[in-house]
Amino acid sequence: MNAAARLLNQGELSRGWVVTIFLSRFHFAFCFLAMLTLISALSLVYVTNSVRTLNAEVQQSLDEKDRLLLQWNQLLLEKSSMLMQSRVENVAEERLSMAFPDSKVVVMVNE
Repeated sequence: MNAAARLLNQGELSRGWVVTIFLSRFHFAFCFLAMLTLISALSLVYVTNSVRTLNAEVQQSLDEKDRLLLQWNQLLLEKSSMLMQSRVENVAEERLSMAFPDSKVVVMVNE
């Protein structure tokens, strides 16, 4: 007989104690795995919420970029229309009462 069997037969180690140790280890492992599962689930909820928040911020940034690009294009169009020669001539004639001089009055200077 080996030592473990002798101890069981002598009553120093009862079968109930062996079962208790086994069950307590099983319960410890079960509780440990249950806690890991709970932590994993809470982490998943946190990460999902973070991703949704970041996606919303990205979408807002893209909307802002589109709005600013549209405004920039409108300003470029306005600038090009303000710099057209005919517009400059009309503003000079109407607001500043300017006119083109006659060809008789124009003097060409050559260096």
